[in-house]
Amino acid sequence: MLTQTGMYALRAMGYLADHKHQEPILTQVISEQTGIPKNFLSKILHRLVQGGLIQSVRGRRGGFVLARPGSEITLKEVLGLFMRLEDFQRCFLGFDTCDGSCGLHHKWQHIARQFEKMLQETTVHEIASHRSSVKTPNKGEHP
Repeated sequence: MLTQTGMYALRAMGYLADHKHQEPILTQVISEQTGIPKNFLSKILHRLVQGGLIQSVRGRRGGFVLARPGSEITLKEVLGLFMRLEDFQRCFLGFDTCDGSCGLHHKWQHIARQFEKMLQETTVHEIASHRSSVKTPNKGEHP
């Protein structure tokens, strides 16, 4: 249902939201910890910066941080940068106009409304990875 890019963007945002120290995180570290290919991740991070959801910090201690708290960034904001979310409101069978006679119309509309609601009400903080296997640099250590 989601594009690969959309899933990767959510995974990266969840990782940034879970980062406790709010220090910038290098692309390499995000890539290693989330399993997102580094070149693909770089493009995703660039788009998230353009969209105002993350900030790029230059310099020796540079990397990426959330532009605002993860509890204030919805999944809809993230996915909206990478996907045409309005397509989920269209006819399930792809017709330009749907009069409801396809047999799926009412069922799909219910699912589409629930999906829209979930994206609007769920934040990246809620999807933050709390896996104990996630490696973060020790204080004073910079990857």
